[in-house]
Amino acid sequence: MPRKPKDGKPFDQVKYMQEWAKENMATVNCRYKKEFVVEFKESCAALGIKQSDVIRKAMQEVIDQAKNK
Repeated sequence: MPRKPKDGKPFDQVKYMQEWAKENMATVNCRYKKEFVVEFKESCAALGIKQSDVIRKAMQEVIDQAKNK
C-alpha cells in the first residue's frame, strides 16, 4: 500500500529507504589479503552461497557462544 503524501509533497521512497537504513543498519568492515578474499569469493560461488550469508552465520555463532558462556 503506497504511503500518503505529507504536507502536499509526494512520498519519496528512495529518501525513506535511505533514512530507514541510516537508523537501522550498520556496516562491518574488514581487510584481508587479496588472495584470501579472492579464494573466499570463488569458494562461495562454487558452493552457490552468498558471502553475506556466510558472514552472518559466523557472526551469529559468535553471538550465540557469548550468550551461552
